[in-house]
Amino acid sequence: MEISLTNYRERFRELALNFLWREWSALGVAGSARTDASWIIDPEALLLVTTTFGRYEPRLFDEVLDWLNTNGQTVNLQRLQNLGQHFGQRSVLNGLAAHLAKRTANYKWRTLLRETLPATTTELFFPDLPVLGAPDELFARHGWRRGPVKLRQLSQTPNPHQATNLLFKLRALFGLQARAEVMAYLLTFESGHPGEMAERLAYFPRTIQTTLNDMERSGHVLTRRDGREKRFWLRREEWRFLITWPAGEGSGGPAFPCWVDWATRFAALEAVWQFLTRPDLNEAAPSVQAIELRACLEKLSPTFLREHFKPPLGENGAAFVESMLNDFCKLLT
Repeated sequence: MEISLTNYRERFRELALNFLWREWSALGVAGSARTDASWIIDPEALLLVTTTFGRYEPRLFDEVLDWLNTNGQTVNLQRLQNLGQHFGQRSVLNGLAAHLAKRTANYKWRTLLRETLPATTTELFFPDLPVLGAPDELFARHGWRRGPVKLRQLSQTPNPHQATNLLFKLRALFGLQARAEVMAYLLTFESGHPGEMAERLAYFPRTIQTTLNDMERSGHVLTRRDGREKRFWLRREEWRFLITWPAGEGSGGPAFPCWVDWATRFAALEAVWQFLTRPDLNEAAPSVQAIELRACLEKLSPTFLREHFKPPLGENGAAFVESMLNDFCKLLT
């Protein structure tokens, strides 16, 4: 039995781009895709995964840049850099930052460009779109050759009355700092421990511990002991006023949207994409493909793999590759 990695690569790319269109449209990017998802969108993780997959959809990429030009001040750059250590394309992010920093409201994006040296060579940015005319100078400085950026200025601010945008509502209330993510987490989970929250929220443990201790003094963030651990929690009914989207009206409305560890999920999807785009594996024997895929999976979070996959017992070669790739594709539907 043989498996076509080319077919999976095309399928994976199409699913990834459709997913990105849905997520960014929910945030206010000009597009027709809509989502009724029940999860909280993580803008920093979403932007980083877009630096990888957005190159395969020029219109999406430039609409995201347009959105950032309007809403760049709502992005947490420290958290973006923390997450960017694990996935995403930093040189692409630098190209975006260089464009955003031209606008006074987004001047803080210059912090991403510190200690970066001009690229000595350039690579075609959009693989399926040749450059016509003079290339964009700012992306060229960071190693990418593409046409000039032309923003349509059609992006909207995230709608605070949409469930997926809860984090933006919380940032507007609590500021662009850890408090917003802490609130989103505690509104989703029954309780949280500072260590686990720091890992999932991409902050330093001391930052989360200090933030939780400060918030506890308000009397609205509560604590309890679970063995030797001190866990923090909320009375969610006190915060139901935040549910302003139509589906959440009334006492019988749904719970808050769920917090998804998008950073871990996107890092895994990016790793599988790197596997699928390796030219040397296209014609390799199924047994070799399986070995390389297993090596790819060994680098991912064991917790993530346990939660989302059930590797086929006793299967190897093409059967293993096909089963695992199908499961990864399901994460994007």
